[in-house]
Amino acid sequence: MKRNILMITHQFSFIVNYLFCKLIIGNPVLVFALLFFSANVLAQKDAIIKKDSTEIRCKILKENQTKYTYATINSKYKVIKASILKSIVQRTQYDKYDLNLVEHKFFEAKPVVNEESQEPQKAYTFTFAIGLNIGNVLEYNAPSRPDIKSFSGTSTIDIGFDYYKETSRFAMTNELHWNLAVQKSGLTGADRIQRANDELATLHDFSFTLSKSSKWNANLIFKSNTSIFTIYDGDTFKDYNQNGKTQGFANPYEVMLSPGIKYQPNDYFRLSLSPYSVSLYGLTDQDIANTGYYTQTYDNNGNYDLFVFKKLGAELNIWYDRKYKKWLEMQYRLSVSSDYFSGITKNGLMDGLFITKFKIIKNISLAYRATLKCDFFQEQFKPNYKQTILLSFSKSF
Repeated sequence: MKRNILMITHQFSFIVNYLFCKLIIGNPVLVFALLFFSANVLAQKDAIIKKDSTEIRCKILKENQTKYTYATINSKYKVIKASILKSIVQRTQYDKYDLNLVEHKFFEAKPVVNEESQEPQKAYTFTFAIGLNIGNVLEYNAPSRPDIKSFSGTSTIDIGFDYYKETSRFAMTNELHWNLAVQKSGLTGADRIQRANDELATLHDFSFTLSKSSKWNANLIFKSNTSIFTIYDGDTFKDYNQNGKTQGFANPYEVMLSPGIKYQPNDYFRLSLSPYSVSLYGLTDQDIANTGYYTQTYDNNGNYDLFVFKKLGAELNIWYDRKYKKWLEMQYRLSVSSDYFSGITKNGLMDGLFITKFKIIKNISLAYRATLKCDFFQEQFKPNYKQTILLSFSKSF
């Protein structure tokens, strides 16, 4: 009896296998579908691990400062394209499912169906960073100069507010950079705190692409520069010498406008050329203006002018923002302007801001910050270069 049952079972298995093979061999469409489905699965070589510990098997196609764009297979076994914000991603792992069977070219050859992102695309990005550096210099019995006893502190605040959306032809970048540095000539209570630097600078770039896929933009770069604290004679914060104020908020101020054409071949490099740029320079306090430090012309009452309009001529702006892995971040700004008629070597300006951050842990970085300014109109070429190294905390929202 058992032998008969076993023979019947073997015969049934043989018939099923025969029909299955007959069906597969006789139906090339089904063969293609099975091979295609296998290729889809095996082509998923990357993994995105979210902060809630869920995992997305996919092929990462593109990465920018705010999100990942990837291709994956949905529940209906269709290849779809989606994106996910970096703020909800814990980490990524490349080639996790690579069995060396299928090439990455699968997603390049297959038309991809657009699908909504897992999270709504956040067009606005807000960044905040604060840096601090405190130090002192002590030197006794110096061979060639007096002994040095000094205390200094430097603080910086960097704020960014950007707008970018793939479906929009308009984009903007807004930045605020404030650097405050103070020092004391000695470490006693009689030594006065002096200002070493107090500079508030804002940078704005408003652009409109010529077409959705174009790398060329019509743009307007707007820059401003002033200080925050009121400073008195001797770079002190109190009027010890009774000589009055020498500097303050919007005293002086400078606003520069540079409309032009911008070329942006990728997410991290921007080059803008303005055929005509202007500077609006002035003060709001007549007493500070009458010190004669800032303007050299007079009004009808014999006071120094409060406002000066300057034609800067052509201006070239170069912006470079790059992140390498997770430990290096670069933010560089350089502008050069010149007068068409007198030439750049006789009447030109150069202004640069260079911020480099080396990540230590999480949001804590070691920041190297440098500024470069030069007025080519001066008789001697003396570029002003300042640098500082700070411990920085930064956060993106």
